[in-house]
Amino acid sequence: MSLSRKLLMGMRVGAGLQVLVGIALWMGYWYSLVNVHMLIGVVFVLLLWTIAGIAISHRQSVGLAAFAIAWGLLVAGVGMTQQGLLPGDLHWIVRVMHLVIGLAAMPIAERLAGSPARSSLQPA
Repeated sequence: MSLSRKLLMGMRVGAGLQVLVGIALWMGYWYSLVNVHMLIGVVFVLLLWTIAGIAISHRQSVGLAAFAIAWGLLVAGVGMTQQGLLPGDLHWIVRVMHLVIGLAAMPIAERLAGSPARSSLQPA
């Protein structure tokens, strides 16, 4: 299994945990896990960027990799600032936006990690 695919597995686990904790937070539970949720989010973005970096270093899907780096900035930016965005009754819009933006990172990473040229590369 290539390094990119292993990192992608980490992103999948992170995405699952993020959705689980995020839904609990929406429902008013597990507020003590906000910092854990943020930490997993940071790791999630770092994994996305690492997969993008591997793609760039192999000169594979460079445009998509650059987009992944920008998307990671968006994921982190919205995640870190969402508490202050649109407070009040309409904050649910920010929550849904945060969920969609975060989950949209997965198909980007899947495409980058699943490139046939890189999938056969093994870590050194």
